[in-house]
Amino acid sequence: MDYKQPPLNRGVNPLKMNWLWRLICQVGYIADDDVASALHHIDIHVNRERVLGWLKSEDEDGYFPLTIAELEQNLRALLAARSESLPLPKGDDSKD
Repeated sequence: MDYKQPPLNRGVNPLKMNWLWRLICQVGYIADDDVASALHHIDIHVNRERVLGWLKSEDEDGYFPLTIAELEQNLRALLAARSESLPLPKGDDSKD
């Protein structure tokens, strides 16, 4: 079967992106402490309740709506933190 773009089954509200954030966290094995640490690393201090609230649905206690701007900020912070923690590639020490 050839690829076909799936239909848009969900209305997308850029001020409430929690559903997408939860999916990204599940696929990327991202824990709430990872997010808080990455944001802290770029000098954005966020409390644990807010980070946990981003993972909740609108009808749950402690829900904090996550905007698309926050989602991007979180992903960029995680990317920066992870890229800094990766070992630097070693030079080619092989001799011909």
